[in-house]
Amino acid sequence: MLININELSFSYGVHSIFNNLDFRIDDAEHLGLIGRNGCGKSTFFKLLTGECHHDTGTLDKKNGLTLGLLSQEFKASEHETVGAIFTAAFQDLIEMEGQIQSLQQRIDTAQATEQQRLVHQLAELQEQYADRGGFEYHSRIRGVTIGLGFQLKDLEKAFGTFSGGEKTRIALGCLLLQSPDLLLLDEPTNYLDFESLNWLESFLNNYKNAFIIVSHDRFFLDRVCKRICEIENTHMVSYTGNYTQYLDKKAKRDRALDAAYNKQMKELTRQQKIVDRLRDYNSVQSSRRAASREKAIERITPIERRQDRRSLHFSFSPKVLSGNDVLMVEGLEKSFGDRQLFKNVGFEIHRGDRIGIIGRNGIGKTTLFQILMKQIKSDSGRIVFGRKVYPGYYAQEPDEALLAPNETLIDAIRDIDSHLTDGDIRNILASFLFTGESVFKHSGDLSGGEKARLNMARLMVSESNFLLMDEPTNHIDMSTREILEDALCGYEGTLLFISHDRYFLNRVANRIFELTPEGIEETIGNYDDYARTKQNQSDREALLAQNHAPQINKTRRKQERQQAKALESERRRQKKALAQLEEQMESNDQRIAAYEADMCQPSFYDDMVYAQKITDDYHALKADNENIIQQWEDLALQLEED
Repeated sequence: MLININELSFSYGVHSIFNNLDFRIDDAEHLGLIGRNGCGKSTFFKLLTGECHHDTGTLDKKNGLTLGLLSQEFKASEHETVGAIFTAAFQDLIEMEGQIQSLQQRIDTAQATEQQRLVHQLAELQEQYADRGGFEYHSRIRGVTIGLGFQLKDLEKAFGTFSGGEKTRIALGCLLLQSPDLLLLDEPTNYLDFESLNWLESFLNNYKNAFIIVSHDRFFLDRVCKRICEIENTHMVSYTGNYTQYLDKKAKRDRALDAAYNKQMKELTRQQKIVDRLRDYNSVQSSRRAASREKAIERITPIERRQDRRSLHFSFSPKVLSGNDVLMVEGLEKSFGDRQLFKNVGFEIHRGDRIGIIGRNGIGKTTLFQILMKQIKSDSGRIVFGRKVYPGYYAQEPDEALLAPNETLIDAIRDIDSHLTDGDIRNILASFLFTGESVFKHSGDLSGGEKARLNMARLMVSESNFLLMDEPTNHIDMSTREILEDALCGYEGTLLFISHDRYFLNRVANRIFELTPEGIEETIGNYDDYARTKQNQSDREALLAQNHAPQINKTRRKQERQQAKALESERRRQKKALAQLEEQMESNDQRIAAYEADMCQPSFYDDMVYAQKITDDYHALKADNENIIQQWEDLALQLEED
């Protein structure tokens, strides 16, 4: 046991954060902590570190427990190098190195009898040094440096020369190198690109000690967590498994809670009717029985009605459909001074596409959007929007000029679409975490994150039919992300979005654009399809390197590239064919259902010629549909095997 919490309560003034909270974490547990924004996740970390003190209950820690907290306010000298900061995580080993060096010097000058004792002492110290990883820590520093997206030469740079996001990555690296008994990581995936995310996932999966992670990255929680704890209504509920398993178990628990609540309400209603009937008899005996039943009702512990934010939803459609050709880009190039971001960027977007743009940090994804929205100019290239295309842009940093500071949130939405009712507006705002009286707040009083969410809501109800969104899942919690995903998946317009949220990319995207210095690399499908393609490419490259020999000439390599291209092209064709078969199956199912409904009518056999024709058509359609289903199964199986 590392930490054990029993019946803990904590409040900020009159606002209760935790009430009779129970929690336990054991050695080497890998745990994810989730909950809506403002539920107390950061406060829970402060209670564990001792920055906050609980009001009642107990919080017991293992003797000598070492805690490591990823803080947004990492303190280091601006002039200290990254190498020195990372090396400081091994201060005990550095001190041992000094002791070893001192002993070696003393051995050189000691008398024979003293020398034997010092040699024995040195051997023990060197063994301790080796056991603690003394011969490995320089390698670990290099591994963490590269894993978090830095170059080895960055170790020589001063801490103050790095950006805010880079400093957060340095803080994370320092914490990982310290290897405390319990890691407390608050949004560790911020500022990490996909390569660094994959490295961090591998690191944490091999981490021998315990960690608690607060994260909105559902894909990340799936990869690294073995238990999910959810803070809800001042309590904490624990679920074994990763995030996907949590969703399944929570759904079952919610159904059980709803059933228990409904059953209790039904019983209380029945009991109250009996009490009312006894009161109506107006006799001494019936009054006593009524009073007795009322006391029994009062002793029943009421089951709280579950507040289900997942029941919130909204859908939106473009007021005008664009033409089929939405955007064509050719030969786009952009540099800042001597630093070229990208060149040869070209692609076509069609109505209904939902395209996720990915790429390493600093490659120019936001710059590309700013070029498309004519906020900055490209160095070269051509951009052509299609007929009746009305683009709308959601920037990663909220544009203060878009909001009138003295306008309420309701009016801010009504300004975009005056036909919406108050109920519609409240539902939309609730989906973006604005509930109750908060809808009457003025825009000028909102925080940066709240303004970003309001701008997102305004974009959803605008006249735009081509949405460009830069990191749309920032500033919103998990349930709001799910609401947004559902809305975007049903959107009949066109989407182009930048995102590091792999779960979001999986649910929403049907094409992936990877922005590279040399242009766009496209994958048909979602993030999983992209990752699979990259892995296949990596496997092929590894195989080629392994089997590399002089006889593998340029012609052979060209053939292999062409073969790989052909395989990818064939996979795209198969996916398209699979979608067409699914559409045929759905259409046939609807026609079969219509025939069956017609054949069930009493008057169906009044006209035998008509009845025979319909019956023949029905059986022919059923046979055709069975053939299509078989084709679909064969093709789906082939895709899985590939």
